Amino acid sequence: MTPNQKYYVNKNDTIIVRCLACKKTRSISVAGLRGKQHTLKVQCLCTKTFAVDIEFRRSYRKDVYIAGGYRKRHEQETEERSCVVQDLSVGGLGIRIEHDTSVQVEDELIVTFRLDERQKRRINTAVKVRHVDPNKKIGGEFIDQDDPARDEVLIFYL
Repeated sequence: MTPNQKYYVNKNDTIIVRCLACKKTRSISVAGLRGKQHTLKVQCLCTKTFAVDIEFRRSYRKDVYIAGGYRKRHEQETEERSCVVQDLSVGGLGIRIEHDTSVQVEDELIVTFRLDERQKRRINTAVKVRHVDPNKKIGGEFIDQDDPARDEVLIFYL
């Protein structure tokens, strides 16, 4: 069985799918599916049927396991608590915390981490919390979407 193809939704809420059998492409509107992860069954003009996973994220997200720290934006650095950065993209990150917390959606956090041992620069970035799940996973979007120093390091890493 062929694995599903994965497509990221563009600004116009469409995906451009490519049939692996005949190599033809076609545009599909997915505007009505926003906010949910979906798998679609697509039938090409060549009659081949295939499954595609659609992703509404704006950028690729990489799974990682990096020790780090976090605190609410208004807290002092001495109040930083430990976390594990579990995924990264140029637009945000996901962390798992190790203890109960009062973090809620829309809170602003400062998250710090080092991508690898060789890298001297520690990333220290502000994120707005977009979701908190019961398993202590927090998803956040970078507040400053235009941070050249952070973005340069992340783009190279990703």
